[in-house]
Amino acid sequence: MKSRILSTIATLAMTGLMSMTTCMSAFAFYNEPESIKGIHSSHVTMIDDMVSLGCKQVIFQFNAGFLKNEQQMKGYDALINAYNAADLTVTMGVMNDYQAGDEIIPVQAPVSNLYQFNTLTEGGIARTMQVAEALAYRYKDNVSNWVIGNEINNQREWNYLGVDDINTYVKAYADSFRIFYNAIKTYNPDARVFVPFDYNWTQNGGSMYYGSRDVLDLLNIYLADTDYGIAWHPYPQDLTNPDFMNTSPLATDDAESRIVNLKNLHVLTDYMQQQNMISPNGTVRHLILSEEGFSSVRGEDAQALALMQAWEKAKENPYVEAFLLSRLVDAPSEVAQGYAFGLWNSNGISETPTSRKQTWYYYQALN
Repeated sequence: MKSRILSTIATLAMTGLMSMTTCMSAFAFYNEPESIKGIHSSHVTMIDDMVSLGCKQVIFQFNAGFLKNEQQMKGYDALINAYNAADLTVTMGVMNDYQAGDEIIPVQAPVSNLYQFNTLTEGGIARTMQVAEALAYRYKDNVSNWVIGNEINNQREWNYLGVDDINTYVKAYADSFRIFYNAIKTYNPDARVFVPFDYNWTQNGGSMYYGSRDVLDLLNIYLADTDYGIAWHPYPQDLTNPDFMNTSPLATDDAESRIVNLKNLHVLTDYMQQQNMISPNGTVRHLILSEEGFSSVRGEDAQALALMQAWEKAKENPYVEAFLLSRLVDAPSEVAQGYAFGLWNSNGISETPTSRKQTWYYYQALN
C-alpha cells in the first residue's frame, strides 16, 4: 500500500476545541505512487484490469461544463472514489468545453475543440474562480495531481482564446492557472498542479500553435513564484507510426530541437534544470508524461516494441514522475485517424472493450 502523505499545515488549537471540519482541512493529501506506470481511462468497470496491468496511476479528462449536472458529478465522484480505493494516484485534467452563454468561454460561438478559461473579462474571471473553487473543494482529499487545460501552446485547437498576441495569450493563461493553483493549494497544499504542452518545442505553427519553449519562457515570468509542474505529451512525431526512435527526425539531441518526445526527452529536462526555471523550493519542477500513445495500425508488434522503448526512455530520466499511457481502450474517433493507441480493441462504435491487444501483456510485464 502506498503511503498517503498527511502533513499538518496548521497548528492544532491548544484548547482542543477545533471543529471536525476545521481539523480535516488542516491536513494535506498526496497519494505517493509506487511506480510511474499509469494509464488514461475513465472506465470505472475496468479498474481491476488497470490493477492487473500493474498501473499505480491513472489520468482522466474532466470538462468544466460537467459541474452543471449534479448526476454527472456523482458519477465522477464514484469514479474517483473507486480509483482511490484501488490505490491509484489520480491525475485530473481540467478542460474548458464550450458552454453557450457562459462567460467562462472567451467566444460567443463554438470555433474549436477546447477553450482557455476566460480571464479577459470580470465575468470570466468570476466564473473561472467559481469552477476552480468547486472542484478544488470537492476533490481536495482524493485527487493528487491536477492538469489545467490541454496542450496550451496549441492555441487554435485545444486552448482557444481568440487572441493573436502570444504575450496576451500567455498572460491570460497564467491568470487562469493561478486561480486554479490558489484554490487547489488552499484546500490541499500537497497537491501538484501542472501546465500541459504538446511535443512542439521550438517548432512554431504560426496562428495554429506556438513553440512550447516560447510559451514556457513567458509563463515562467508570471508563475515563477508558484510550484507549477510540467505535463508533457511526448508522442511519436507521426502519431500513426509508433516507431518514434527511427521516424522522429525533428527530435534531435540539441537545445534547438523542433520537437521533444521520448526519443530526446532530456532536452526538456536539461532546460528545466536552468537556475531561472527551478521551483521556489530550489528543485527541478515536477514533470509528468500525461499523454503518450503508440498506434497499432501498423501492427501490434510495432506498437509493443515502441511501448517498451518508450518505457525505458522514461525510466532512465530521473525527473519523470508519471508515465500515463494513452489509452486503455481504443477511441473510435482516434482510430479513424490512424491513432489506435489502446491496449484493448473497442467495438468501433464506442469505447466498449472487446479484446486485449498483445501490447497489454507487454505493458503488464514492464516494471
